[in-house]
Amino acid sequence: MPENLPNSTASRAYLCGIGALAGLSLWLLFDVLPDALGNQYLLLWIASTSMAFFGLTLGLSGYLHPKQALGVASVWALFCGALLQWSSQRYFEFDDLFEAGFAPLCWALLVLLGAPFGAAILRRNLWDYRYLFDTAWGIVVRYFAGFIFLGLFWALIFLSDALFRTVGLTVIQDLLDIEPVPFVLSGLVLGLALAVAQELSDFISPYLVLRLIRLLVPLVLIVVATFIAVLPARGLSNLFGDFSAAAILMSVTLISITMITSALDRDDQGAVATRVLYWSCKALILALPLLSGLALWSIVLRVEAYGWTPERLAAALAAALVFAYAALYLVALLRGARWMAHIRRSNIVMALAVMALAALWMTPVMHAERIAAQSQLARYLSGKSTAQQFPAWEMQNKWGVAGQAVIAQLQLDPTAVHAAVLAELARAKGLTSYQFERGNTEKSSETLAQELQGLVVVSGQELLDVSPKYDRLSNRHLKKWVQVCSQATTMKCHLIVGPFADYGALSALFFLPDQPKTVSVYGLVWDNGALIAARALKDKLGQVLSLTPTQMQAILDGHHKVAPATRQSLWIGDLEIIANN
Repeated sequence: MPENLPNSTASRAYLCGIGALAGLSLWLLFDVLPDALGNQYLLLWIASTSMAFFGLTLGLSGYLHPKQALGVASVWALFCGALLQWSSQRYFEFDDLFEAGFAPLCWALLVLLGAPFGAAILRRNLWDYRYLFDTAWGIVVRYFAGFIFLGLFWALIFLSDALFRTVGLTVIQDLLDIEPVPFVLSGLVLGLALAVAQELSDFISPYLVLRLIRLLVPLVLIVVATFIAVLPARGLSNLFGDFSAAAILMSVTLISITMITSALDRDDQGAVATRVLYWSCKALILALPLLSGLALWSIVLRVEAYGWTPERLAAALAAALVFAYAALYLVALLRGARWMAHIRRSNIVMALAVMALAALWMTPVMHAERIAAQSQLARYLSGKSTAQQFPAWEMQNKWGVAGQAVIAQLQLDPTAVHAAVLAELARAKGLTSYQFERGNTEKSSETLAQELQGLVVVSGQELLDVSPKYDRLSNRHLKKWVQVCSQATTMKCHLIVGPFADYGALSALFFLPDQPKTVSVYGLVWDNGALIAARALKDKLGQVLSLTPTQMQAILDGHHKVAPATRQSLWIGDLEIIANN
């Protein structure tokens, strides 16, 4: 209405000004300060603080008075920037902080989650879920709309420039060639878009998105229920110890949590009302602890087998947080009629927990590289890993101060015991990861075969005139088997020779402990003392055949027999036809 025009105009002018200043600061940070400042760590603090300040100021506009928004943005941006700068002290090179990736991610989480909580604290009600819900989703939707408008603006600018050029006019290009102009213009347009989005908050709201998201709950439930139903038949061998499987499980759990949160809305009045969605949410909550528990246990097994790395520590924390979400949701559901309210309160608790862990990750309390370096050193010194398994490249090039401290500790005792690992560390210096790994694997088949021969335990040797030869196997198999067998600690690679082929001819079975809790089985073709071909065996369901440690131990203890196959076949006189032979 007309009476609102002055306020609208003032709001637009204010946010356009803040946006223009944000664009100018980005130009200074990327094009001016890197050459003017010799201290990269100081530049990091200025950049992270500035980006957080302007992002929070623009995001909180409309939810707080401008002075309050500036206050929250200033305090929180200084805090988050200081933490990121503190975490950068773990590295010798500025770029290593971003190659590791986790500290900047934690910084971003703190900035994003801190915005609604900062606003709620100023309202003196940290536990006001309705306000937190509206503010968080509102900021996301407004920024989404703002960046869409910004993209349309630049598309129009480039199209206009192309049109002008057809008649010889370069005024737009000349303007854009002035260095700060594209940055300042982008910030100004984004600020204008956010101001208009706030004015039209009754129309540009997250409710359409939330209503659409909740419609997918039954579909996700069907997928999860099918997975759980098939799991007993397929087994857990493809899940445990596998990072990709754990990541999929965590992702599905997080998607489910997001959908449940959107379905419950900010209060009971806006929550799902239809029976299908209501009971789908309840059923999905019951399944979440199993999904997240499998993911967490898979990572635990991986850590037990290979020790800590920063990546495994980050994955373990993420899995623990996801499992905590699932457990709290289940407890809330079991508490009865007010289960929706309990879940909303759990969301606040978990958001604060995520922020606390993100902050701790950037402090010495949770120094991931130090934890990883000490873990790998302890494994090596205790004999659980070899020099080839020792993460020499990461220790030398990626784990910063903590990695160099471990190297210095090893160099204090340069005995023959540590000669191999010191040689690996020396070789890793100055190489890229690809160059280092390529140097480890580019070996001839003869060299790999000789290495493998010393790593494999052979049963059935009495049937042979000579020891098995591996040099005629494919280089692909040799590389993988040497790598896995050299890392095997609790269970060695095993070759069993026997009359497994037709007519009692000799062949062999190769047992490879390539997962922490499973052993893959390969069938090998025998030819006059040499193994000439190998293929992974499959079970009746078509999955790669794998044995449990108990089954493998039974073979090692001699609790097995070689006997004819028991499957049905078609006999025509003396001719036997076996399906899928």
